Amino acid sequence: MSRIERASQLSRMLRRVRRENGWTLARVAEKTRIAVSTLSKIENNQTSPNFDVLMRLCDGIGLDLSELLGGGSFANFARGSRTVNRKADGVECENDRGRYCLLSGELAQKALQPVLVRVPRETIETPVLRGHVGEEFLYVLKGPLKFYMEPYSTILLQTGESVYFDGRMPHGFASAGEEDAVVLAVYEAARHVPEQT
Repeated sequence: MSRIERASQLSRMLRRVRRENGWTLARVAEKTRIAVSTLSKIENNQTSPNFDVLMRLCDGIGLDLSELLGGGSFANFARGSRTVNRKADGVECENDRGRYCLLSGELAQKALQPVLVRVPRETIETPVLRGHVGEEFLYVLKGPLKFYMEPYSTILLQTGESVYFDGRMPHGFASAGEEDAVVLAVYEAARHVPEQT
């Protein structure tokens, strides 16, 4: 699926979820911490959000990336479910932290979301640290990787090393080598919880 098709799928999904729940754009903005103007542009297919905005959408409206970006047929995770990713499979997104490849996108409403991340070398003195709901696990496939997390000191992770942490704490990472680092990130996927009225 092309970037244009993904943006169109996202705009349709956001509009559908908002209308099904009777939410205004202002209500979605409260739930996601995304400006109303940005949400309006996403719904009208006038912008393609970066990975951080996608994560805030997932956390705020209770959908996972498969549902937001899937575009094709997908099934909810159930007993006996299985999905296989071949080398070139996955939905790709990009932001200032790197190129993300969403894995196992055929299954929605799963507890875990695996993402393959190609992390560029740090280009700024202090990277922007962000948090999201849930726990997260990073495994360095190709390092070295600088890992930042408040309130801790920066650590250096080498190939084969990992970190498990509270994703709510502001965190970030950057390649510490001459080439891009590659990381397998696994985090808790958003689960749809009906809103209490």
